Amino acid sequence: MTTYTVEPGGRVLWCLRRTVTDVRCVIYPRSGPVEVRVLQDRDLVLTETFPDESAALVWAREYGTRLRSQGWRENAEDLSPPSAA
Repeated sequence: MTTYTVEPGGRVLWCLRRTVTDVRCVIYPRSGPVEVRVLQDRDLVLTETFPDESAALVWAREYGTRLRSQGWRENAEDLSPPSAA
């Protein structure tokens, strides 16, 4: 299992796994443009910005659906909130 650190203000929308690789989608809702990042393992592979959170959520859902159709599966372990230190 890959351990992720989400920057403050970010929220993981989904995390998928195929073989030993994880992909996750993180949204950063801000007062300005909303940013969505897709990371594979620990590498940032895609960043998209949207004028509002609803547009960002639609895009993230559609992107996740495309990955699922390519064989990626839910990885619920990585959606668990981090434990308090």
